[in-house]
Formats: sequence, C-alpha cells, structure tokens
Amino acid sequence: MKKILIIEDNYDLAQNTRLFLKEYGYDVILCPNGKEGLKVMLNYQPDLILCDVMLPDINGYKILSEIKKLDNPIPPIVIFITAKTQRDDIRKGMSLGADDYITKPFTFDELLRAIDVQFKKRNKLMQIIEKEASSKFLIKENVQKNNLENTHKSLAYNGHIYIDIKKNPCFYPVKDLLMIRSMKDYTLLIFTDGKKYIIRKLMKYWEKYLPNKEFIRIHRQTIINLNYIEKIERLSSNRFSISLKYYQNRVGVSQRYGKRIKKILT
Repeated sequence: MKKILIIEDNYDLAQNTRLFLKEYGYDVILCPNGKEGLKVMLNYQPDLILCDVMLPDINGYKILSEIKKLDNPIPPIVIFITAKTQRDDIRKGMSLGADDYITKPFTFDELLRAIDVQFKKRNKLMQIIEKEASSKFLIKENVQKNNLENTHKSLAYNGHIYIDIKKNPCFYPVKDLLMIRSMKDYTLLIFTDGKKYIIRKLMKYWEKYLPNKEFIRIHRQTIINLNYIEKIERLSSNRFSISLKYYQNRVGVSQRYGKRIKKILT
C-alpha cells in the first residue's frame, strides 16, 4: 500500500483529500503544519508528499529543501498544492526539485491523475535502477536492513536527527553529531560545525538509539562520537581525558566509564 503524507493547514481540504485517497487504496497521514510534517516524515517514510506552499509556520520550499538533505537515493515524491499561480512561484518550486505543482481550486480527479502519473514515473525509475545495479540481491538486503532499522526507530550513522526549532526546524546528519551533554530533562547536542541545540530527550534515549559502534558514554553527563577522537590521555588507572576534533576543550572520562576507554586503547 502506497503511503501519502498531506501537509496542509486547511482542515476541511485535508480531511476531504484524505478520505478520497483512502477510497483508492492509499495509506494517508495528515499534518497541519510544516514542523510536524518534517517530524512525522522520518518515521512514516511516505512514498509521496502533498504539501501546501503557504503554511502557518514554515513554507513548503523549506520543507522540500530539508527533504533534499536526507541521505536517501530515492526520496519521496513531492507535489506542491497552493493557491499561488504566479509563474515565478511555480518556477521556484520546480527548481528546488518538486515533482509537480497543483493550484487551488482543483478537482480530486485532477489530483488523482497527478499522483498516478508520478507513481508511474517512479516505477520506471525503480526499474532502471534495478537493471543498472550490479546485484539485485544487494538492493533487497539494503531495503530489508533499512526497514528493520525503521521498525526499531534506531538511528543509523548515515541517518538524520530532526531538530525541532520553532522558526527553523531542520535535519542534521547523525555522523556530524560530535557530543551530547546532559541537562537534566534535556540534552545539549553539539555538532562538528559548532552549532548547538537543546533537545527534550534524556541521555538514556541517545544511548538506546545511537549506533553504539560510533558513540560511547564516557561520563554520566557526556556521550561522544568515537570518530572524532584525536587524543586520549591517561590521568590515573581509570581516569582519562579526551581531545576531540572540532572541540577546543578536553573532555573528562569518569572512573565509572574508564573501562570503556581502556578497551579502546587495548
């Protein structure tokens, strides 16, 4: 069953569109604003997104630009829905990579035809990819692996973290996450570009869902990305300090987690 995500703040239009598409066998989820749409998209993984350009928080162009950041060789189809009919607005959406553009008012038959055309194009693209791939079995294995990761909602190292900022929500690559600091009910995420974001999640959440081959807890309040370790200094039998790339200050390792660092050194 094909999955469609509708990002539309017009409640009546969104509900009617959802009911119409469900009658034609589609699985449909509604989001009333862009921030929620981006957040839902990571877990729902729609095949197609119907997105209003003018939303109460962020516009459709911002949503599309964030989708393009995702490390996904086959991103979801994006069809913009808007009341704007100016040529410049349409050109902007298509230049950003939108697959189609439907202006309000539209009939459901028009919408259904547009969706059908895009799915037919996507099917042809998938056939080309499968023919050019060196091994069809490798493709199937990767798809199964990705589906398993999504089922458990784990974060792959080449995946993304959703940063819920009021005016500028965005995706950040997991591999660019340098360090996490505990702030009671919140955690501070520090990225390699120096940017910092406070997220309402506990350290236990990150320990559970971050890939444990790349991330390690070195203190009750600190998790680091092993790939950015530049130097480890032994202070005592179970105490160490670590120098990280892109971070000026050295990070201390508590006695409780010292054994983990010893394993790295041996």
